[in-house]
Amino acid sequence: MKELSDFLKEFVTPRLKPLGFRKKGQVYRLDGDSGDVAFIHFTPMRIDPHAVVFHTQCSFVPEPHWQFLNRQYMVAGVPEVKESGALASYSLMPPDSAAHDPASSGVFRTRWAFGDRNRAEVGKVLGEALVAEVPRIRQLLVRENLLAAIQSPETPSMRRRGALQSELLLMVDDYPPERVQGLLSRMGENDPFVELFTRWVDMRRGLQS
Repeated sequence: MKELSDFLKEFVTPRLKPLGFRKKGQVYRLDGDSGDVAFIHFTPMRIDPHAVVFHTQCSFVPEPHWQFLNRQYMVAGVPEVKESGALASYSLMPPDSAAHDPASSGVFRTRWAFGDRNRAEVGKVLGEALVAEVPRIRQLLVRENLLAAIQSPETPSMRRRGALQSELLLMVDDYPPERVQGLLSRMGENDPFVELFTRWVDMRRGLQS
């Protein structure tokens, strides 16, 4: 959607680029020191002929999780990380002035929108909201902080996998083997993830040695 692309170029790129984000299409990327990556991405929705409606998502792709998802390419080299490999993500909620339907609830309340009359106003609000969100995004690029957020009882949950799988894939390089085995034992030996994870860890450590 060209309207959204032009909008992002005018109001979002000037705010995020100085903070270290790189843009590709409607996705902004921030690399962490550990190889983990955070994304801010915008998804348009063609649901209103009189407004540009879109969803704003913050996603986190830890390097181990991305490698696990692409383990068949480990020897040749895994592909470039994408937001689709998120282990955790959340929606950036618009204020009433920038919401498509301020009176709605749930996922419908996460929709941003602008029209010809309020384009500049919504752009300013969005840019300010994103800048305010960057410290949290940087904090969640630290694995211990992301783990705490994933394990938080707050709803809606950020995690995109089960709690044990998320912890194992996030902390595989930080936990001693006995702790990893303890978590795996809680999943049950018949869980297919256990074998996939174990084989991947052996490959990962072999490549790191």
